[in-house]
Amino acid sequence: MTNLLKIEELSCQRSNNLIFSNLSFDVQKGKNVEIVGSNGSGKTTLLRCLLGLTERKEGEILWKGQPMEESKHSFFKSCLYQGHQLALKPSFTVIENLIYSHIAFNLKEEEILSAIKDVGLANLKFRSSSDLSMGQLKRLAIAKWLMSDHELYLIDEPFASLDNEGVDLVLKAIKELNSRGCSFLFTSHSRSKVDSKEIILDNYL
Repeated sequence: MTNLLKIEELSCQRSNNLIFSNLSFDVQKGKNVEIVGSNGSGKTTLLRCLLGLTERKEGEILWKGQPMEESKHSFFKSCLYQGHQLALKPSFTVIENLIYSHIAFNLKEEEILSAIKDVGLANLKFRSSSDLSMGQLKRLAIAKWLMSDHELYLIDEPFASLDNEGVDLVLKAIKELNSRGCSFLFTSHSRSKVDSKEIILDNYL
């Protein structure tokens, strides 16, 4: 099995406070890792650390066997990151948001419409995203996952603000993308139903 991402003895701090330490795990191609932790355990900090937005105190991050310092360009080209802020433009309609976010991919209109249908927003495609509920905005963000295959999806709390139908949609999307060889590293407050390796971040204080 191919290792995409490998974390070795990683420690991160914020405002001189140690958030977690000695964290080691790997993410394999087509597989998932779920980072479970309480509020303040460092779930978001971990993702930001991988992206270089938060400086690590100790440890090493490897992308396809190469130190992150040497492979940043390849890493950023191969990943999709979704934080708590969904990177959606409130003045854009549903379909305009997807066109804007994937303008470099030269997707056909039918591919965009198919993604909108898959997440249950077909009847809202011309509605401004500012008029959508949080659950509908999360569905729109999931449509962005489906429109192009990324080797690794870094997702902060994908199940937050979703009803049971929305949770099922996330599970289906992850399973579909796994079948295409895509991997997920995502955070949650409690264990989800995703087929994944679980890391309890509270154990790394």
